[in-house]
Amino acid sequence: MKYDIYFHGGCFDGAASAAILLYFLRLRGDGYGKFIPLTHPVDKKWWRKLKMKNPSAIVDILYHPKAKIWFDHHPTTFIDKKWEKNFQPDLKHKLNVKSPSCAGLIYRHFTKTLKIKVPKYLRDLASWVDITDRAQFGSVKEALNLNPPAMQIGFYLDSVAKMPVSRQKNLIRLLSEMPLYSAAKTTWIRNGFLKYKKRFDESLRKVKNMLILRGNMVFLNSMGKELVGTRWMPYFFYPKSNYSIRLVKHGKNFVLSVGSNPWNRSKNPAHIGRFLEKRYGGGGHAVVGSAPFRTKKEALREVSNITDYLNKHA
Repeated sequence: MKYDIYFHGGCFDGAASAAILLYFLRLRGDGYGKFIPLTHPVDKKWWRKLKMKNPSAIVDILYHPKAKIWFDHHPTTFIDKKWEKNFQPDLKHKLNVKSPSCAGLIYRHFTKTLKIKVPKYLRDLASWVDITDRAQFGSVKEALNLNPPAMQIGFYLDSVAKMPVSRQKNLIRLLSEMPLYSAAKTTWIRNGFLKYKKRFDESLRKVKNMLILRGNMVFLNSMGKELVGTRWMPYFFYPKSNYSIRLVKHGKNFVLSVGSNPWNRSKNPAHIGRFLEKRYGGGGHAVVGSAPFRTKKEALREVSNITDYLNKHA
């Protein structure tokens, strides 16, 4: 059977989730039809009405009752209360919000249920995505370390505004078939990363003077600045802060990306994903999330409101 695979596009966890699922599909003689990347925010009206003509698998993105296979770890995955109420987990449908990554969830699920040995490179992939997606680094310096192949691939993915579907498909195939260090040496990934590294070094120099500290929250307006790798930079310069907000351009939307400092968590933490979902129709996890806005002015206006909420939970 061939599955159309929907996945979180432009995301290391999304690509790795599709890659690990693809490995296990092939083990049982199945394959794929199309790879369909989705990005947040997903149009909820379109998602509800979506007709899946072919058997479909969905990973690291919103739940859909028509999916033959579905894995996710986001607490904001259900957009319809009826869907959530009727959801029944089984061997092909799994939600675990405690899993650091969706890729890790898929890997652990199939290795446990199938009770088989898999290549070490697949285990390494799942382990690395667990670290990067849930920010399980020992320090902010580790989070900004560009030497490990997994970090090179992940950072490169983050830097590409819109990667062609064909290239995302190629990346998924590489991750499903070879070690991370081999995938990172692929010409287009290596060349893309080297360009990224140059921009990264320039960004680190610029960001220091662009950050605005408001209580226990650091704000970065990265619009039009050609900055990359900024997710952890606020905590590099302000290690005692609890939260950060970054304004980024994503497609037609102006997105506020909100995060919690992994190395200085608040004792009274905010649930960022749920707050952004209820207030703005965004979503995410307890410690990280995002919300889209149609205009830059609207997004900047809401920075103050989100800041007030975060500082109440500092």
